Amino acid sequence: MTGQIVYEFLDPWMIWAFRTSGNAYVGFALGLIWVALAATVIGELCMAGVYFTNKKHFRTINRDMVDHHNLSVKALGAKNKTAWKACNSIANDAFGKNFFARIALFASSLWVVPFGIGWLFYRFGQVDFTVPFLGSVGPAFVFIPVYILVRYLFSLAKPWLPVFKTIRQKVKDNEAGDEMLEFTDLLSEEDRKEYMRKKERAKVKPGLVKSKPVPEGS
Repeated sequence: MTGQIVYEFLDPWMIWAFRTSGNAYVGFALGLIWVALAATVIGELCMAGVYFTNKKHFRTINRDMVDHHNLSVKALGAKNKTAWKACNSIANDAFGKNFFARIALFASSLWVVPFGIGWLFYRFGQVDFTVPFLGSVGPAFVFIPVYILVRYLFSLAKPWLPVFKTIRQKVKDNEAGDEMLEFTDLLSEEDRKEYMRKKERAKVKPGLVKSKPVPEGS
């Protein structure tokens, strides 16, 4: 009963997009895009809210990862194997914490999706969606690929969208600090150039295959 009340509340906000075209197929496609876009935007804003609520934690684990990685690179440059092992081990632990924290952060943006799917079942649960070779499928089967595509395209557009551009900059400012070092950063300019030359020479260049003339009469 509670779910139905929620879907009835969402209905006028969702159904209008399905009625924008006189063609049922076009209208349904536009409606799916609208539901996916709404789920994406709300999810992204929620993810930003979770991040900024815990921004000190994210800043700390990110700095730990970068700092210990840089220490391990410097230890490697100093040929101190013991220090490198110790720093590298801590850096790997920090990387794991940072990685799973980002996964959890991303998951906080997905809670909207079940509501979108639930509303689609509420509205189109009695409609048979037929897919070649698969037969009848539910609304979720149609919605999820659309959501993934919309989410991907939205991620490409985010750096240019006003609100999300600001969020991106604030996240960057929160985690500002030293950049991750690479081994080549420890080399002198001359050694770095020599290293790059060797790297270029190591690349396998495809040879030209000369075609043999075709004998006459073949």
